[in-house]
Amino acid sequence: MTQFAYTAVALQNASGGMVIGRAEATDERALRDELRKKGLIAVDVRPVHLIDALRATFSRERLRRADAVWFFQTLRMLLSGSVPIESAMTTMHDLAPGPRLKRVAADVRERLRAGASLADAVAASPGLATSQHLALLRAGHESGRLAHVVALIDTNMATGERIRRTLVGRLIYPAILLLAAIAAVWFLAAFVIPKFAGTLESLGGQLPFSTRFTLNFARATVWIAPPIIVALVALYFVRGSLLSANQKAALSRLILRTPVFGSLVWHAQSAIVTDTLATMIEGGGDVLAALGQAQEVVSSPAIAARLDAARKKVREGIDLGEAFSQERVLPPLIGAVLLVGIKGGDLVGGLRRCTTACLERQERATERLLVLMEPAVILLMAGAVGWVVYSLVMGMLAMNDLGGL
Repeated sequence: MTQFAYTAVALQNASGGMVIGRAEATDERALRDELRKKGLIAVDVRPVHLIDALRATFSRERLRRADAVWFFQTLRMLLSGSVPIESAMTTMHDLAPGPRLKRVAADVRERLRAGASLADAVAASPGLATSQHLALLRAGHESGRLAHVVALIDTNMATGERIRRTLVGRLIYPAILLLAAIAAVWFLAAFVIPKFAGTLESLGGQLPFSTRFTLNFARATVWIAPPIIVALVALYFVRGSLLSANQKAALSRLILRTPVFGSLVWHAQSAIVTDTLATMIEGGGDVLAALGQAQEVVSSPAIAARLDAARKKVREGIDLGEAFSQERVLPPLIGAVLLVGIKGGDLVGGLRRCTTACLERQERATERLLVLMEPAVILLMAGAVGWVVYSLVMGMLAMNDLGGL
């Protein structure tokens, strides 16, 4: 049994209050099913303990982002060809490239045969759709525009993939450069410095402070660095499972205040917000519902808090663009693009242009980040190697002086 922390919404709670708690279950799906029986819809489910979080992250049964993209992309093509939804699931089961997707297609088909809507059938497979996509599926089911809504979801996922590829692609080179610098320093500490250390210490005498510091630091680095790197990598994969809500919010605010990187994150989150709003409104939802979905989709708690404040102002009658401007939901230039779209009577088009502008600004911010990171990593590597050479040379000179005496 695994202990999970969960956040859920009560179906019968008209105020939309959140229910937070902990429970034990065999896996995430079992917990979601148990909460549904109690009248709760799980919004967030995460393991409490680190080992459980790592096991869940790397589980073969866990759906990946690529699985969800394939599912909705294939479903869009089949529904656009007027294939009935149940027949589409059968076809997807036959065409699925892996066992996970075959299982998901079979599960969704069986739930549809049992009378569930597509939204409920998809919701029972954790990781297949976000809360935003489930809301769109429910709206499409009620309005009879299911094929249109699935197309919107596919477009939304494609935009999200573009955002992710832009960020990852731009940061690959400096990340490799940084790893090379760390590996070079560790190699010096593990193989080069010990050879000098044995020679210098065998001569006796008092070594200079710089030499003693380098030798002691090298001995510590050889044993301490690998566990620290492994721990950091593990924490990266389970960061969402271990941090509390207050810790996530504080970290999010700190990131947004960071020069260059804060701008990068702000534009990335703004692209998600504007794309979500455009998708929800185009799918038939109202602005308030779209803002609620955007608040759940964004990964930055600080941006989610700003969206919540903006939503309250919109509910009070304030214009969407003005509410966003007052709460600083979007960067100033992106907010101006939205205001132009609203004044022109093209809200969805304005939001789409905001998404494109965010992606462009994100690319520029990434370029500035690269401009800063590349020389910084090179200087770090040069400084480390220079210090090692300096300290060892000083040690050898000191031993030569000692020998001359």
